[in-house]
Amino acid sequence: MATEIVIRTGLDRLRYALMFEGLLVAIFSVAMFVMFERGLLDMGAFSVTLSLIALAVNFIYNSIYDRIDVRFGRIPTERSRGWRIVHALGFEFTLVVVNLPIIMWWMQWSFWQALGFDIIAMAVVVIYTYYFTLAYDRVFPIQQPAET
Repeated sequence: MATEIVIRTGLDRLRYALMFEGLLVAIFSVAMFVMFERGLLDMGAFSVTLSLIALAVNFIYNSIYDRIDVRFGRIPTERSRGWRIVHALGFEFTLVVVNLPIIMWWMQWSFWQALGFDIIAMAVVVIYTYYFTLAYDRVFPIQQPAET
């Protein structure tokens, strides 16, 4: 008889999200400051704004994704490479939809400029998400109950 699959707690999800976003904000603030020649504080505030939105989406998205994993009998911290890629792409697609209007307004860009930026940023973040989550799952594994 199979035992119940244990998933991450709310506090564990919060730790994940804060670590994920904190490192990403630092990287993106400096990169955008250099690329767009705008003030570091402006790019930092822009990054923090997108990060706060991403934190909320991250918490909700990962909670739903874990429950989908469990429904199909998969242990979330032991996802295959393919499911990790699906997870990362789905998360980034959700963020594109939510963030596009904010990027257009903040940067004073057209829809196409903002979409181009967001697609490039998304591609970078998909890779970052894959490796960050893989490392996080290795550093903070979830112990599953022994089969009886």
